[in-house]
Amino acid sequence: MEKSGELEARWRGHVDAWRASGGSQKAYCEQHGLRSHSLSYWHLRLAQGSGPSRTGGSLTLVPAARVRDAAASLPSLSLHSPQGWRLEFAALPPAEWLNALWRSRT
Repeated sequence: MEKSGELEARWRGHVDAWRASGGSQKAYCEQHGLRSHSLSYWHLRLAQGSGPSRTGGSLTLVPAARVRDAAASLPSLSLHSPQGWRLEFAALPPAEWLNALWRSRT
């Protein structure tokens, strides 16, 4: 069985190679005999870093009243990518557009 560090290093190599290829995740996975959802999982996991659950960091709880107050403002949407880009919408875009965006991510 592979150790955690070895497994992460192997997938980091695949993620880096896929991104350098400029092709789709599906094409890269077919070429290398990988499952595309595994590559997607590792792409997101590596992009997010180790996170508090793996580093012993703490989580911050936000009182429900503050969440409710924030939700009372006008509906808006902010999309952030692991690569650093951000899309901010003052109003919610059509659901069909969001669905098409989600399907085109690979």
